Amino acid sequence: MKNVQYVILTAVLAAVAVAGCRSSTGPGAPPANGPASQQQSMEPPKPKKEFIEARGVYLTGWSAGGKQKMQKIVELLKATGMNAVVIDVKDSDGAITFKMDIPWAKQVEEKRGQIKEINHYGYAQRCADIDWVMNLLKENNIYPIARIAVFADDILPRVRPDMAAKNASGGIWENRKKEAWLDPYNKEGWDYNAAVAIEAMKKGFKEIQWDYVRFPTDGKLGNLRFPAKTDTPPNEVIAQFLAYTRKKLEPYGAIVSADIFGLTGLVSDDMGIGQLIHQIAENVDYICPMVYPSHYHKGEYGIPNPDAAPYDIVYVSLRDAQRRLAGTGCKIRPWLQNFSLPDRGRYGGSHYGPPQIAAQIKATFDRGIPEFLMWDPKNRFNGLDAAIASLKQKGIKPRPTPPDDLKPPAKAPANAPAQPAGNAPAEAPGQPASNAPARR
Repeated sequence: MKNVQYVILTAVLAAVAVAGCRSSTGPGAPPANGPASQQQSMEPPKPKKEFIEARGVYLTGWSAGGKQKMQKIVELLKATGMNAVVIDVKDSDGAITFKMDIPWAKQVEEKRGQIKEINHYGYAQRCADIDWVMNLLKENNIYPIARIAVFADDILPRVRPDMAAKNASGGIWENRKKEAWLDPYNKEGWDYNAAVAIEAMKKGFKEIQWDYVRFPTDGKLGNLRFPAKTDTPPNEVIAQFLAYTRKKLEPYGAIVSADIFGLTGLVSDDMGIGQLIHQIAENVDYICPMVYPSHYHKGEYGIPNPDAAPYDIVYVSLRDAQRRLAGTGCKIRPWLQNFSLPDRGRYGGSHYGPPQIAAQIKATFDRGIPEFLMWDPKNRFNGLDAAIASLKQKGIKPRPTPPDDLKPPAKAPANAPAQPAGNAPAEAPGQPASNAPARR
């Protein structure tokens, strides 16, 4: 009997020893001090975001594709002490700047030529050697930002009408420029834009900048239909898109920014386009308000002609944006005007040279913001070097943000007359409520 017990005991001990060997820690084995479920769910560390104080210029895909043009831009940035470029990766006409191996791009290529006048330019790749561009920027310590127009897209909706915003007759809806839009409610459009952004990150871009991250503002809006529409309001759709794509971009260490209308800091609603500045800030690292003076209607902020008062309009616009973002941790990097807009009656009409450019940058610095981006659709940037030289000569630099200006205005008593939002001056007599500018 004792011999039988001895044999059984020996077998048990041997089994325990074998099991112990299999569970021992070693290369590839989970640590012994944690549940297996926790060890299996451990993820590799995410790439660290590389933040810098970016001061840059905007470039089309065509400019990025021209080697001489890129060399000139690098020279301009070095001469002015600037350090960043925003390059179109997908513009509002829907064209992608460089070749991408993603399903939607393949669908467009397959149907190319079958659709009459897809857009103004067709689907030609605008930059044949993006690797050369990225190497040039890296060699010169220039920070690359990928601009992606989200829902304004004049190509994919025509190739994939099931993803398009529609008109009341069921056809593809077009804005004032006869350009199509993706249906913001259609989540395949979200995946498409995320895929474009991921391809940009793989090429070496450090930041993804979402533009046209909103609903349409012009054209026959009463005739506009969204086939995938739900009960979700526009501002929630935009917020959900940003949250969804940010998650997709996290493994790539992408810094994320969003272009918004300059008036979002003043108004309290989403202006019908889905842009609520504080809500957008929850899922981006930077808010980039487009505070172009020429795009404010006369009388806005109580300024008779904002286009002729670049310092004043930029200063108050950024002040209100800072108030809305106080405590969120989201940074501001404004788009400033480096172009002249012809007189449009209610806005525009002033020439923009070095004094006007310098005034906008000074207003930005006076708000304690050290970063800015210059928008010139023609990518010429006339007067920019002279403007920055004059600021340097005067010793004008970013200063601390005035703390009192960040406090929201005190609430008026219930029986007091209504005051403009954001403690802004009243609108000029006869002017309508602040509506979003037509551009971008």
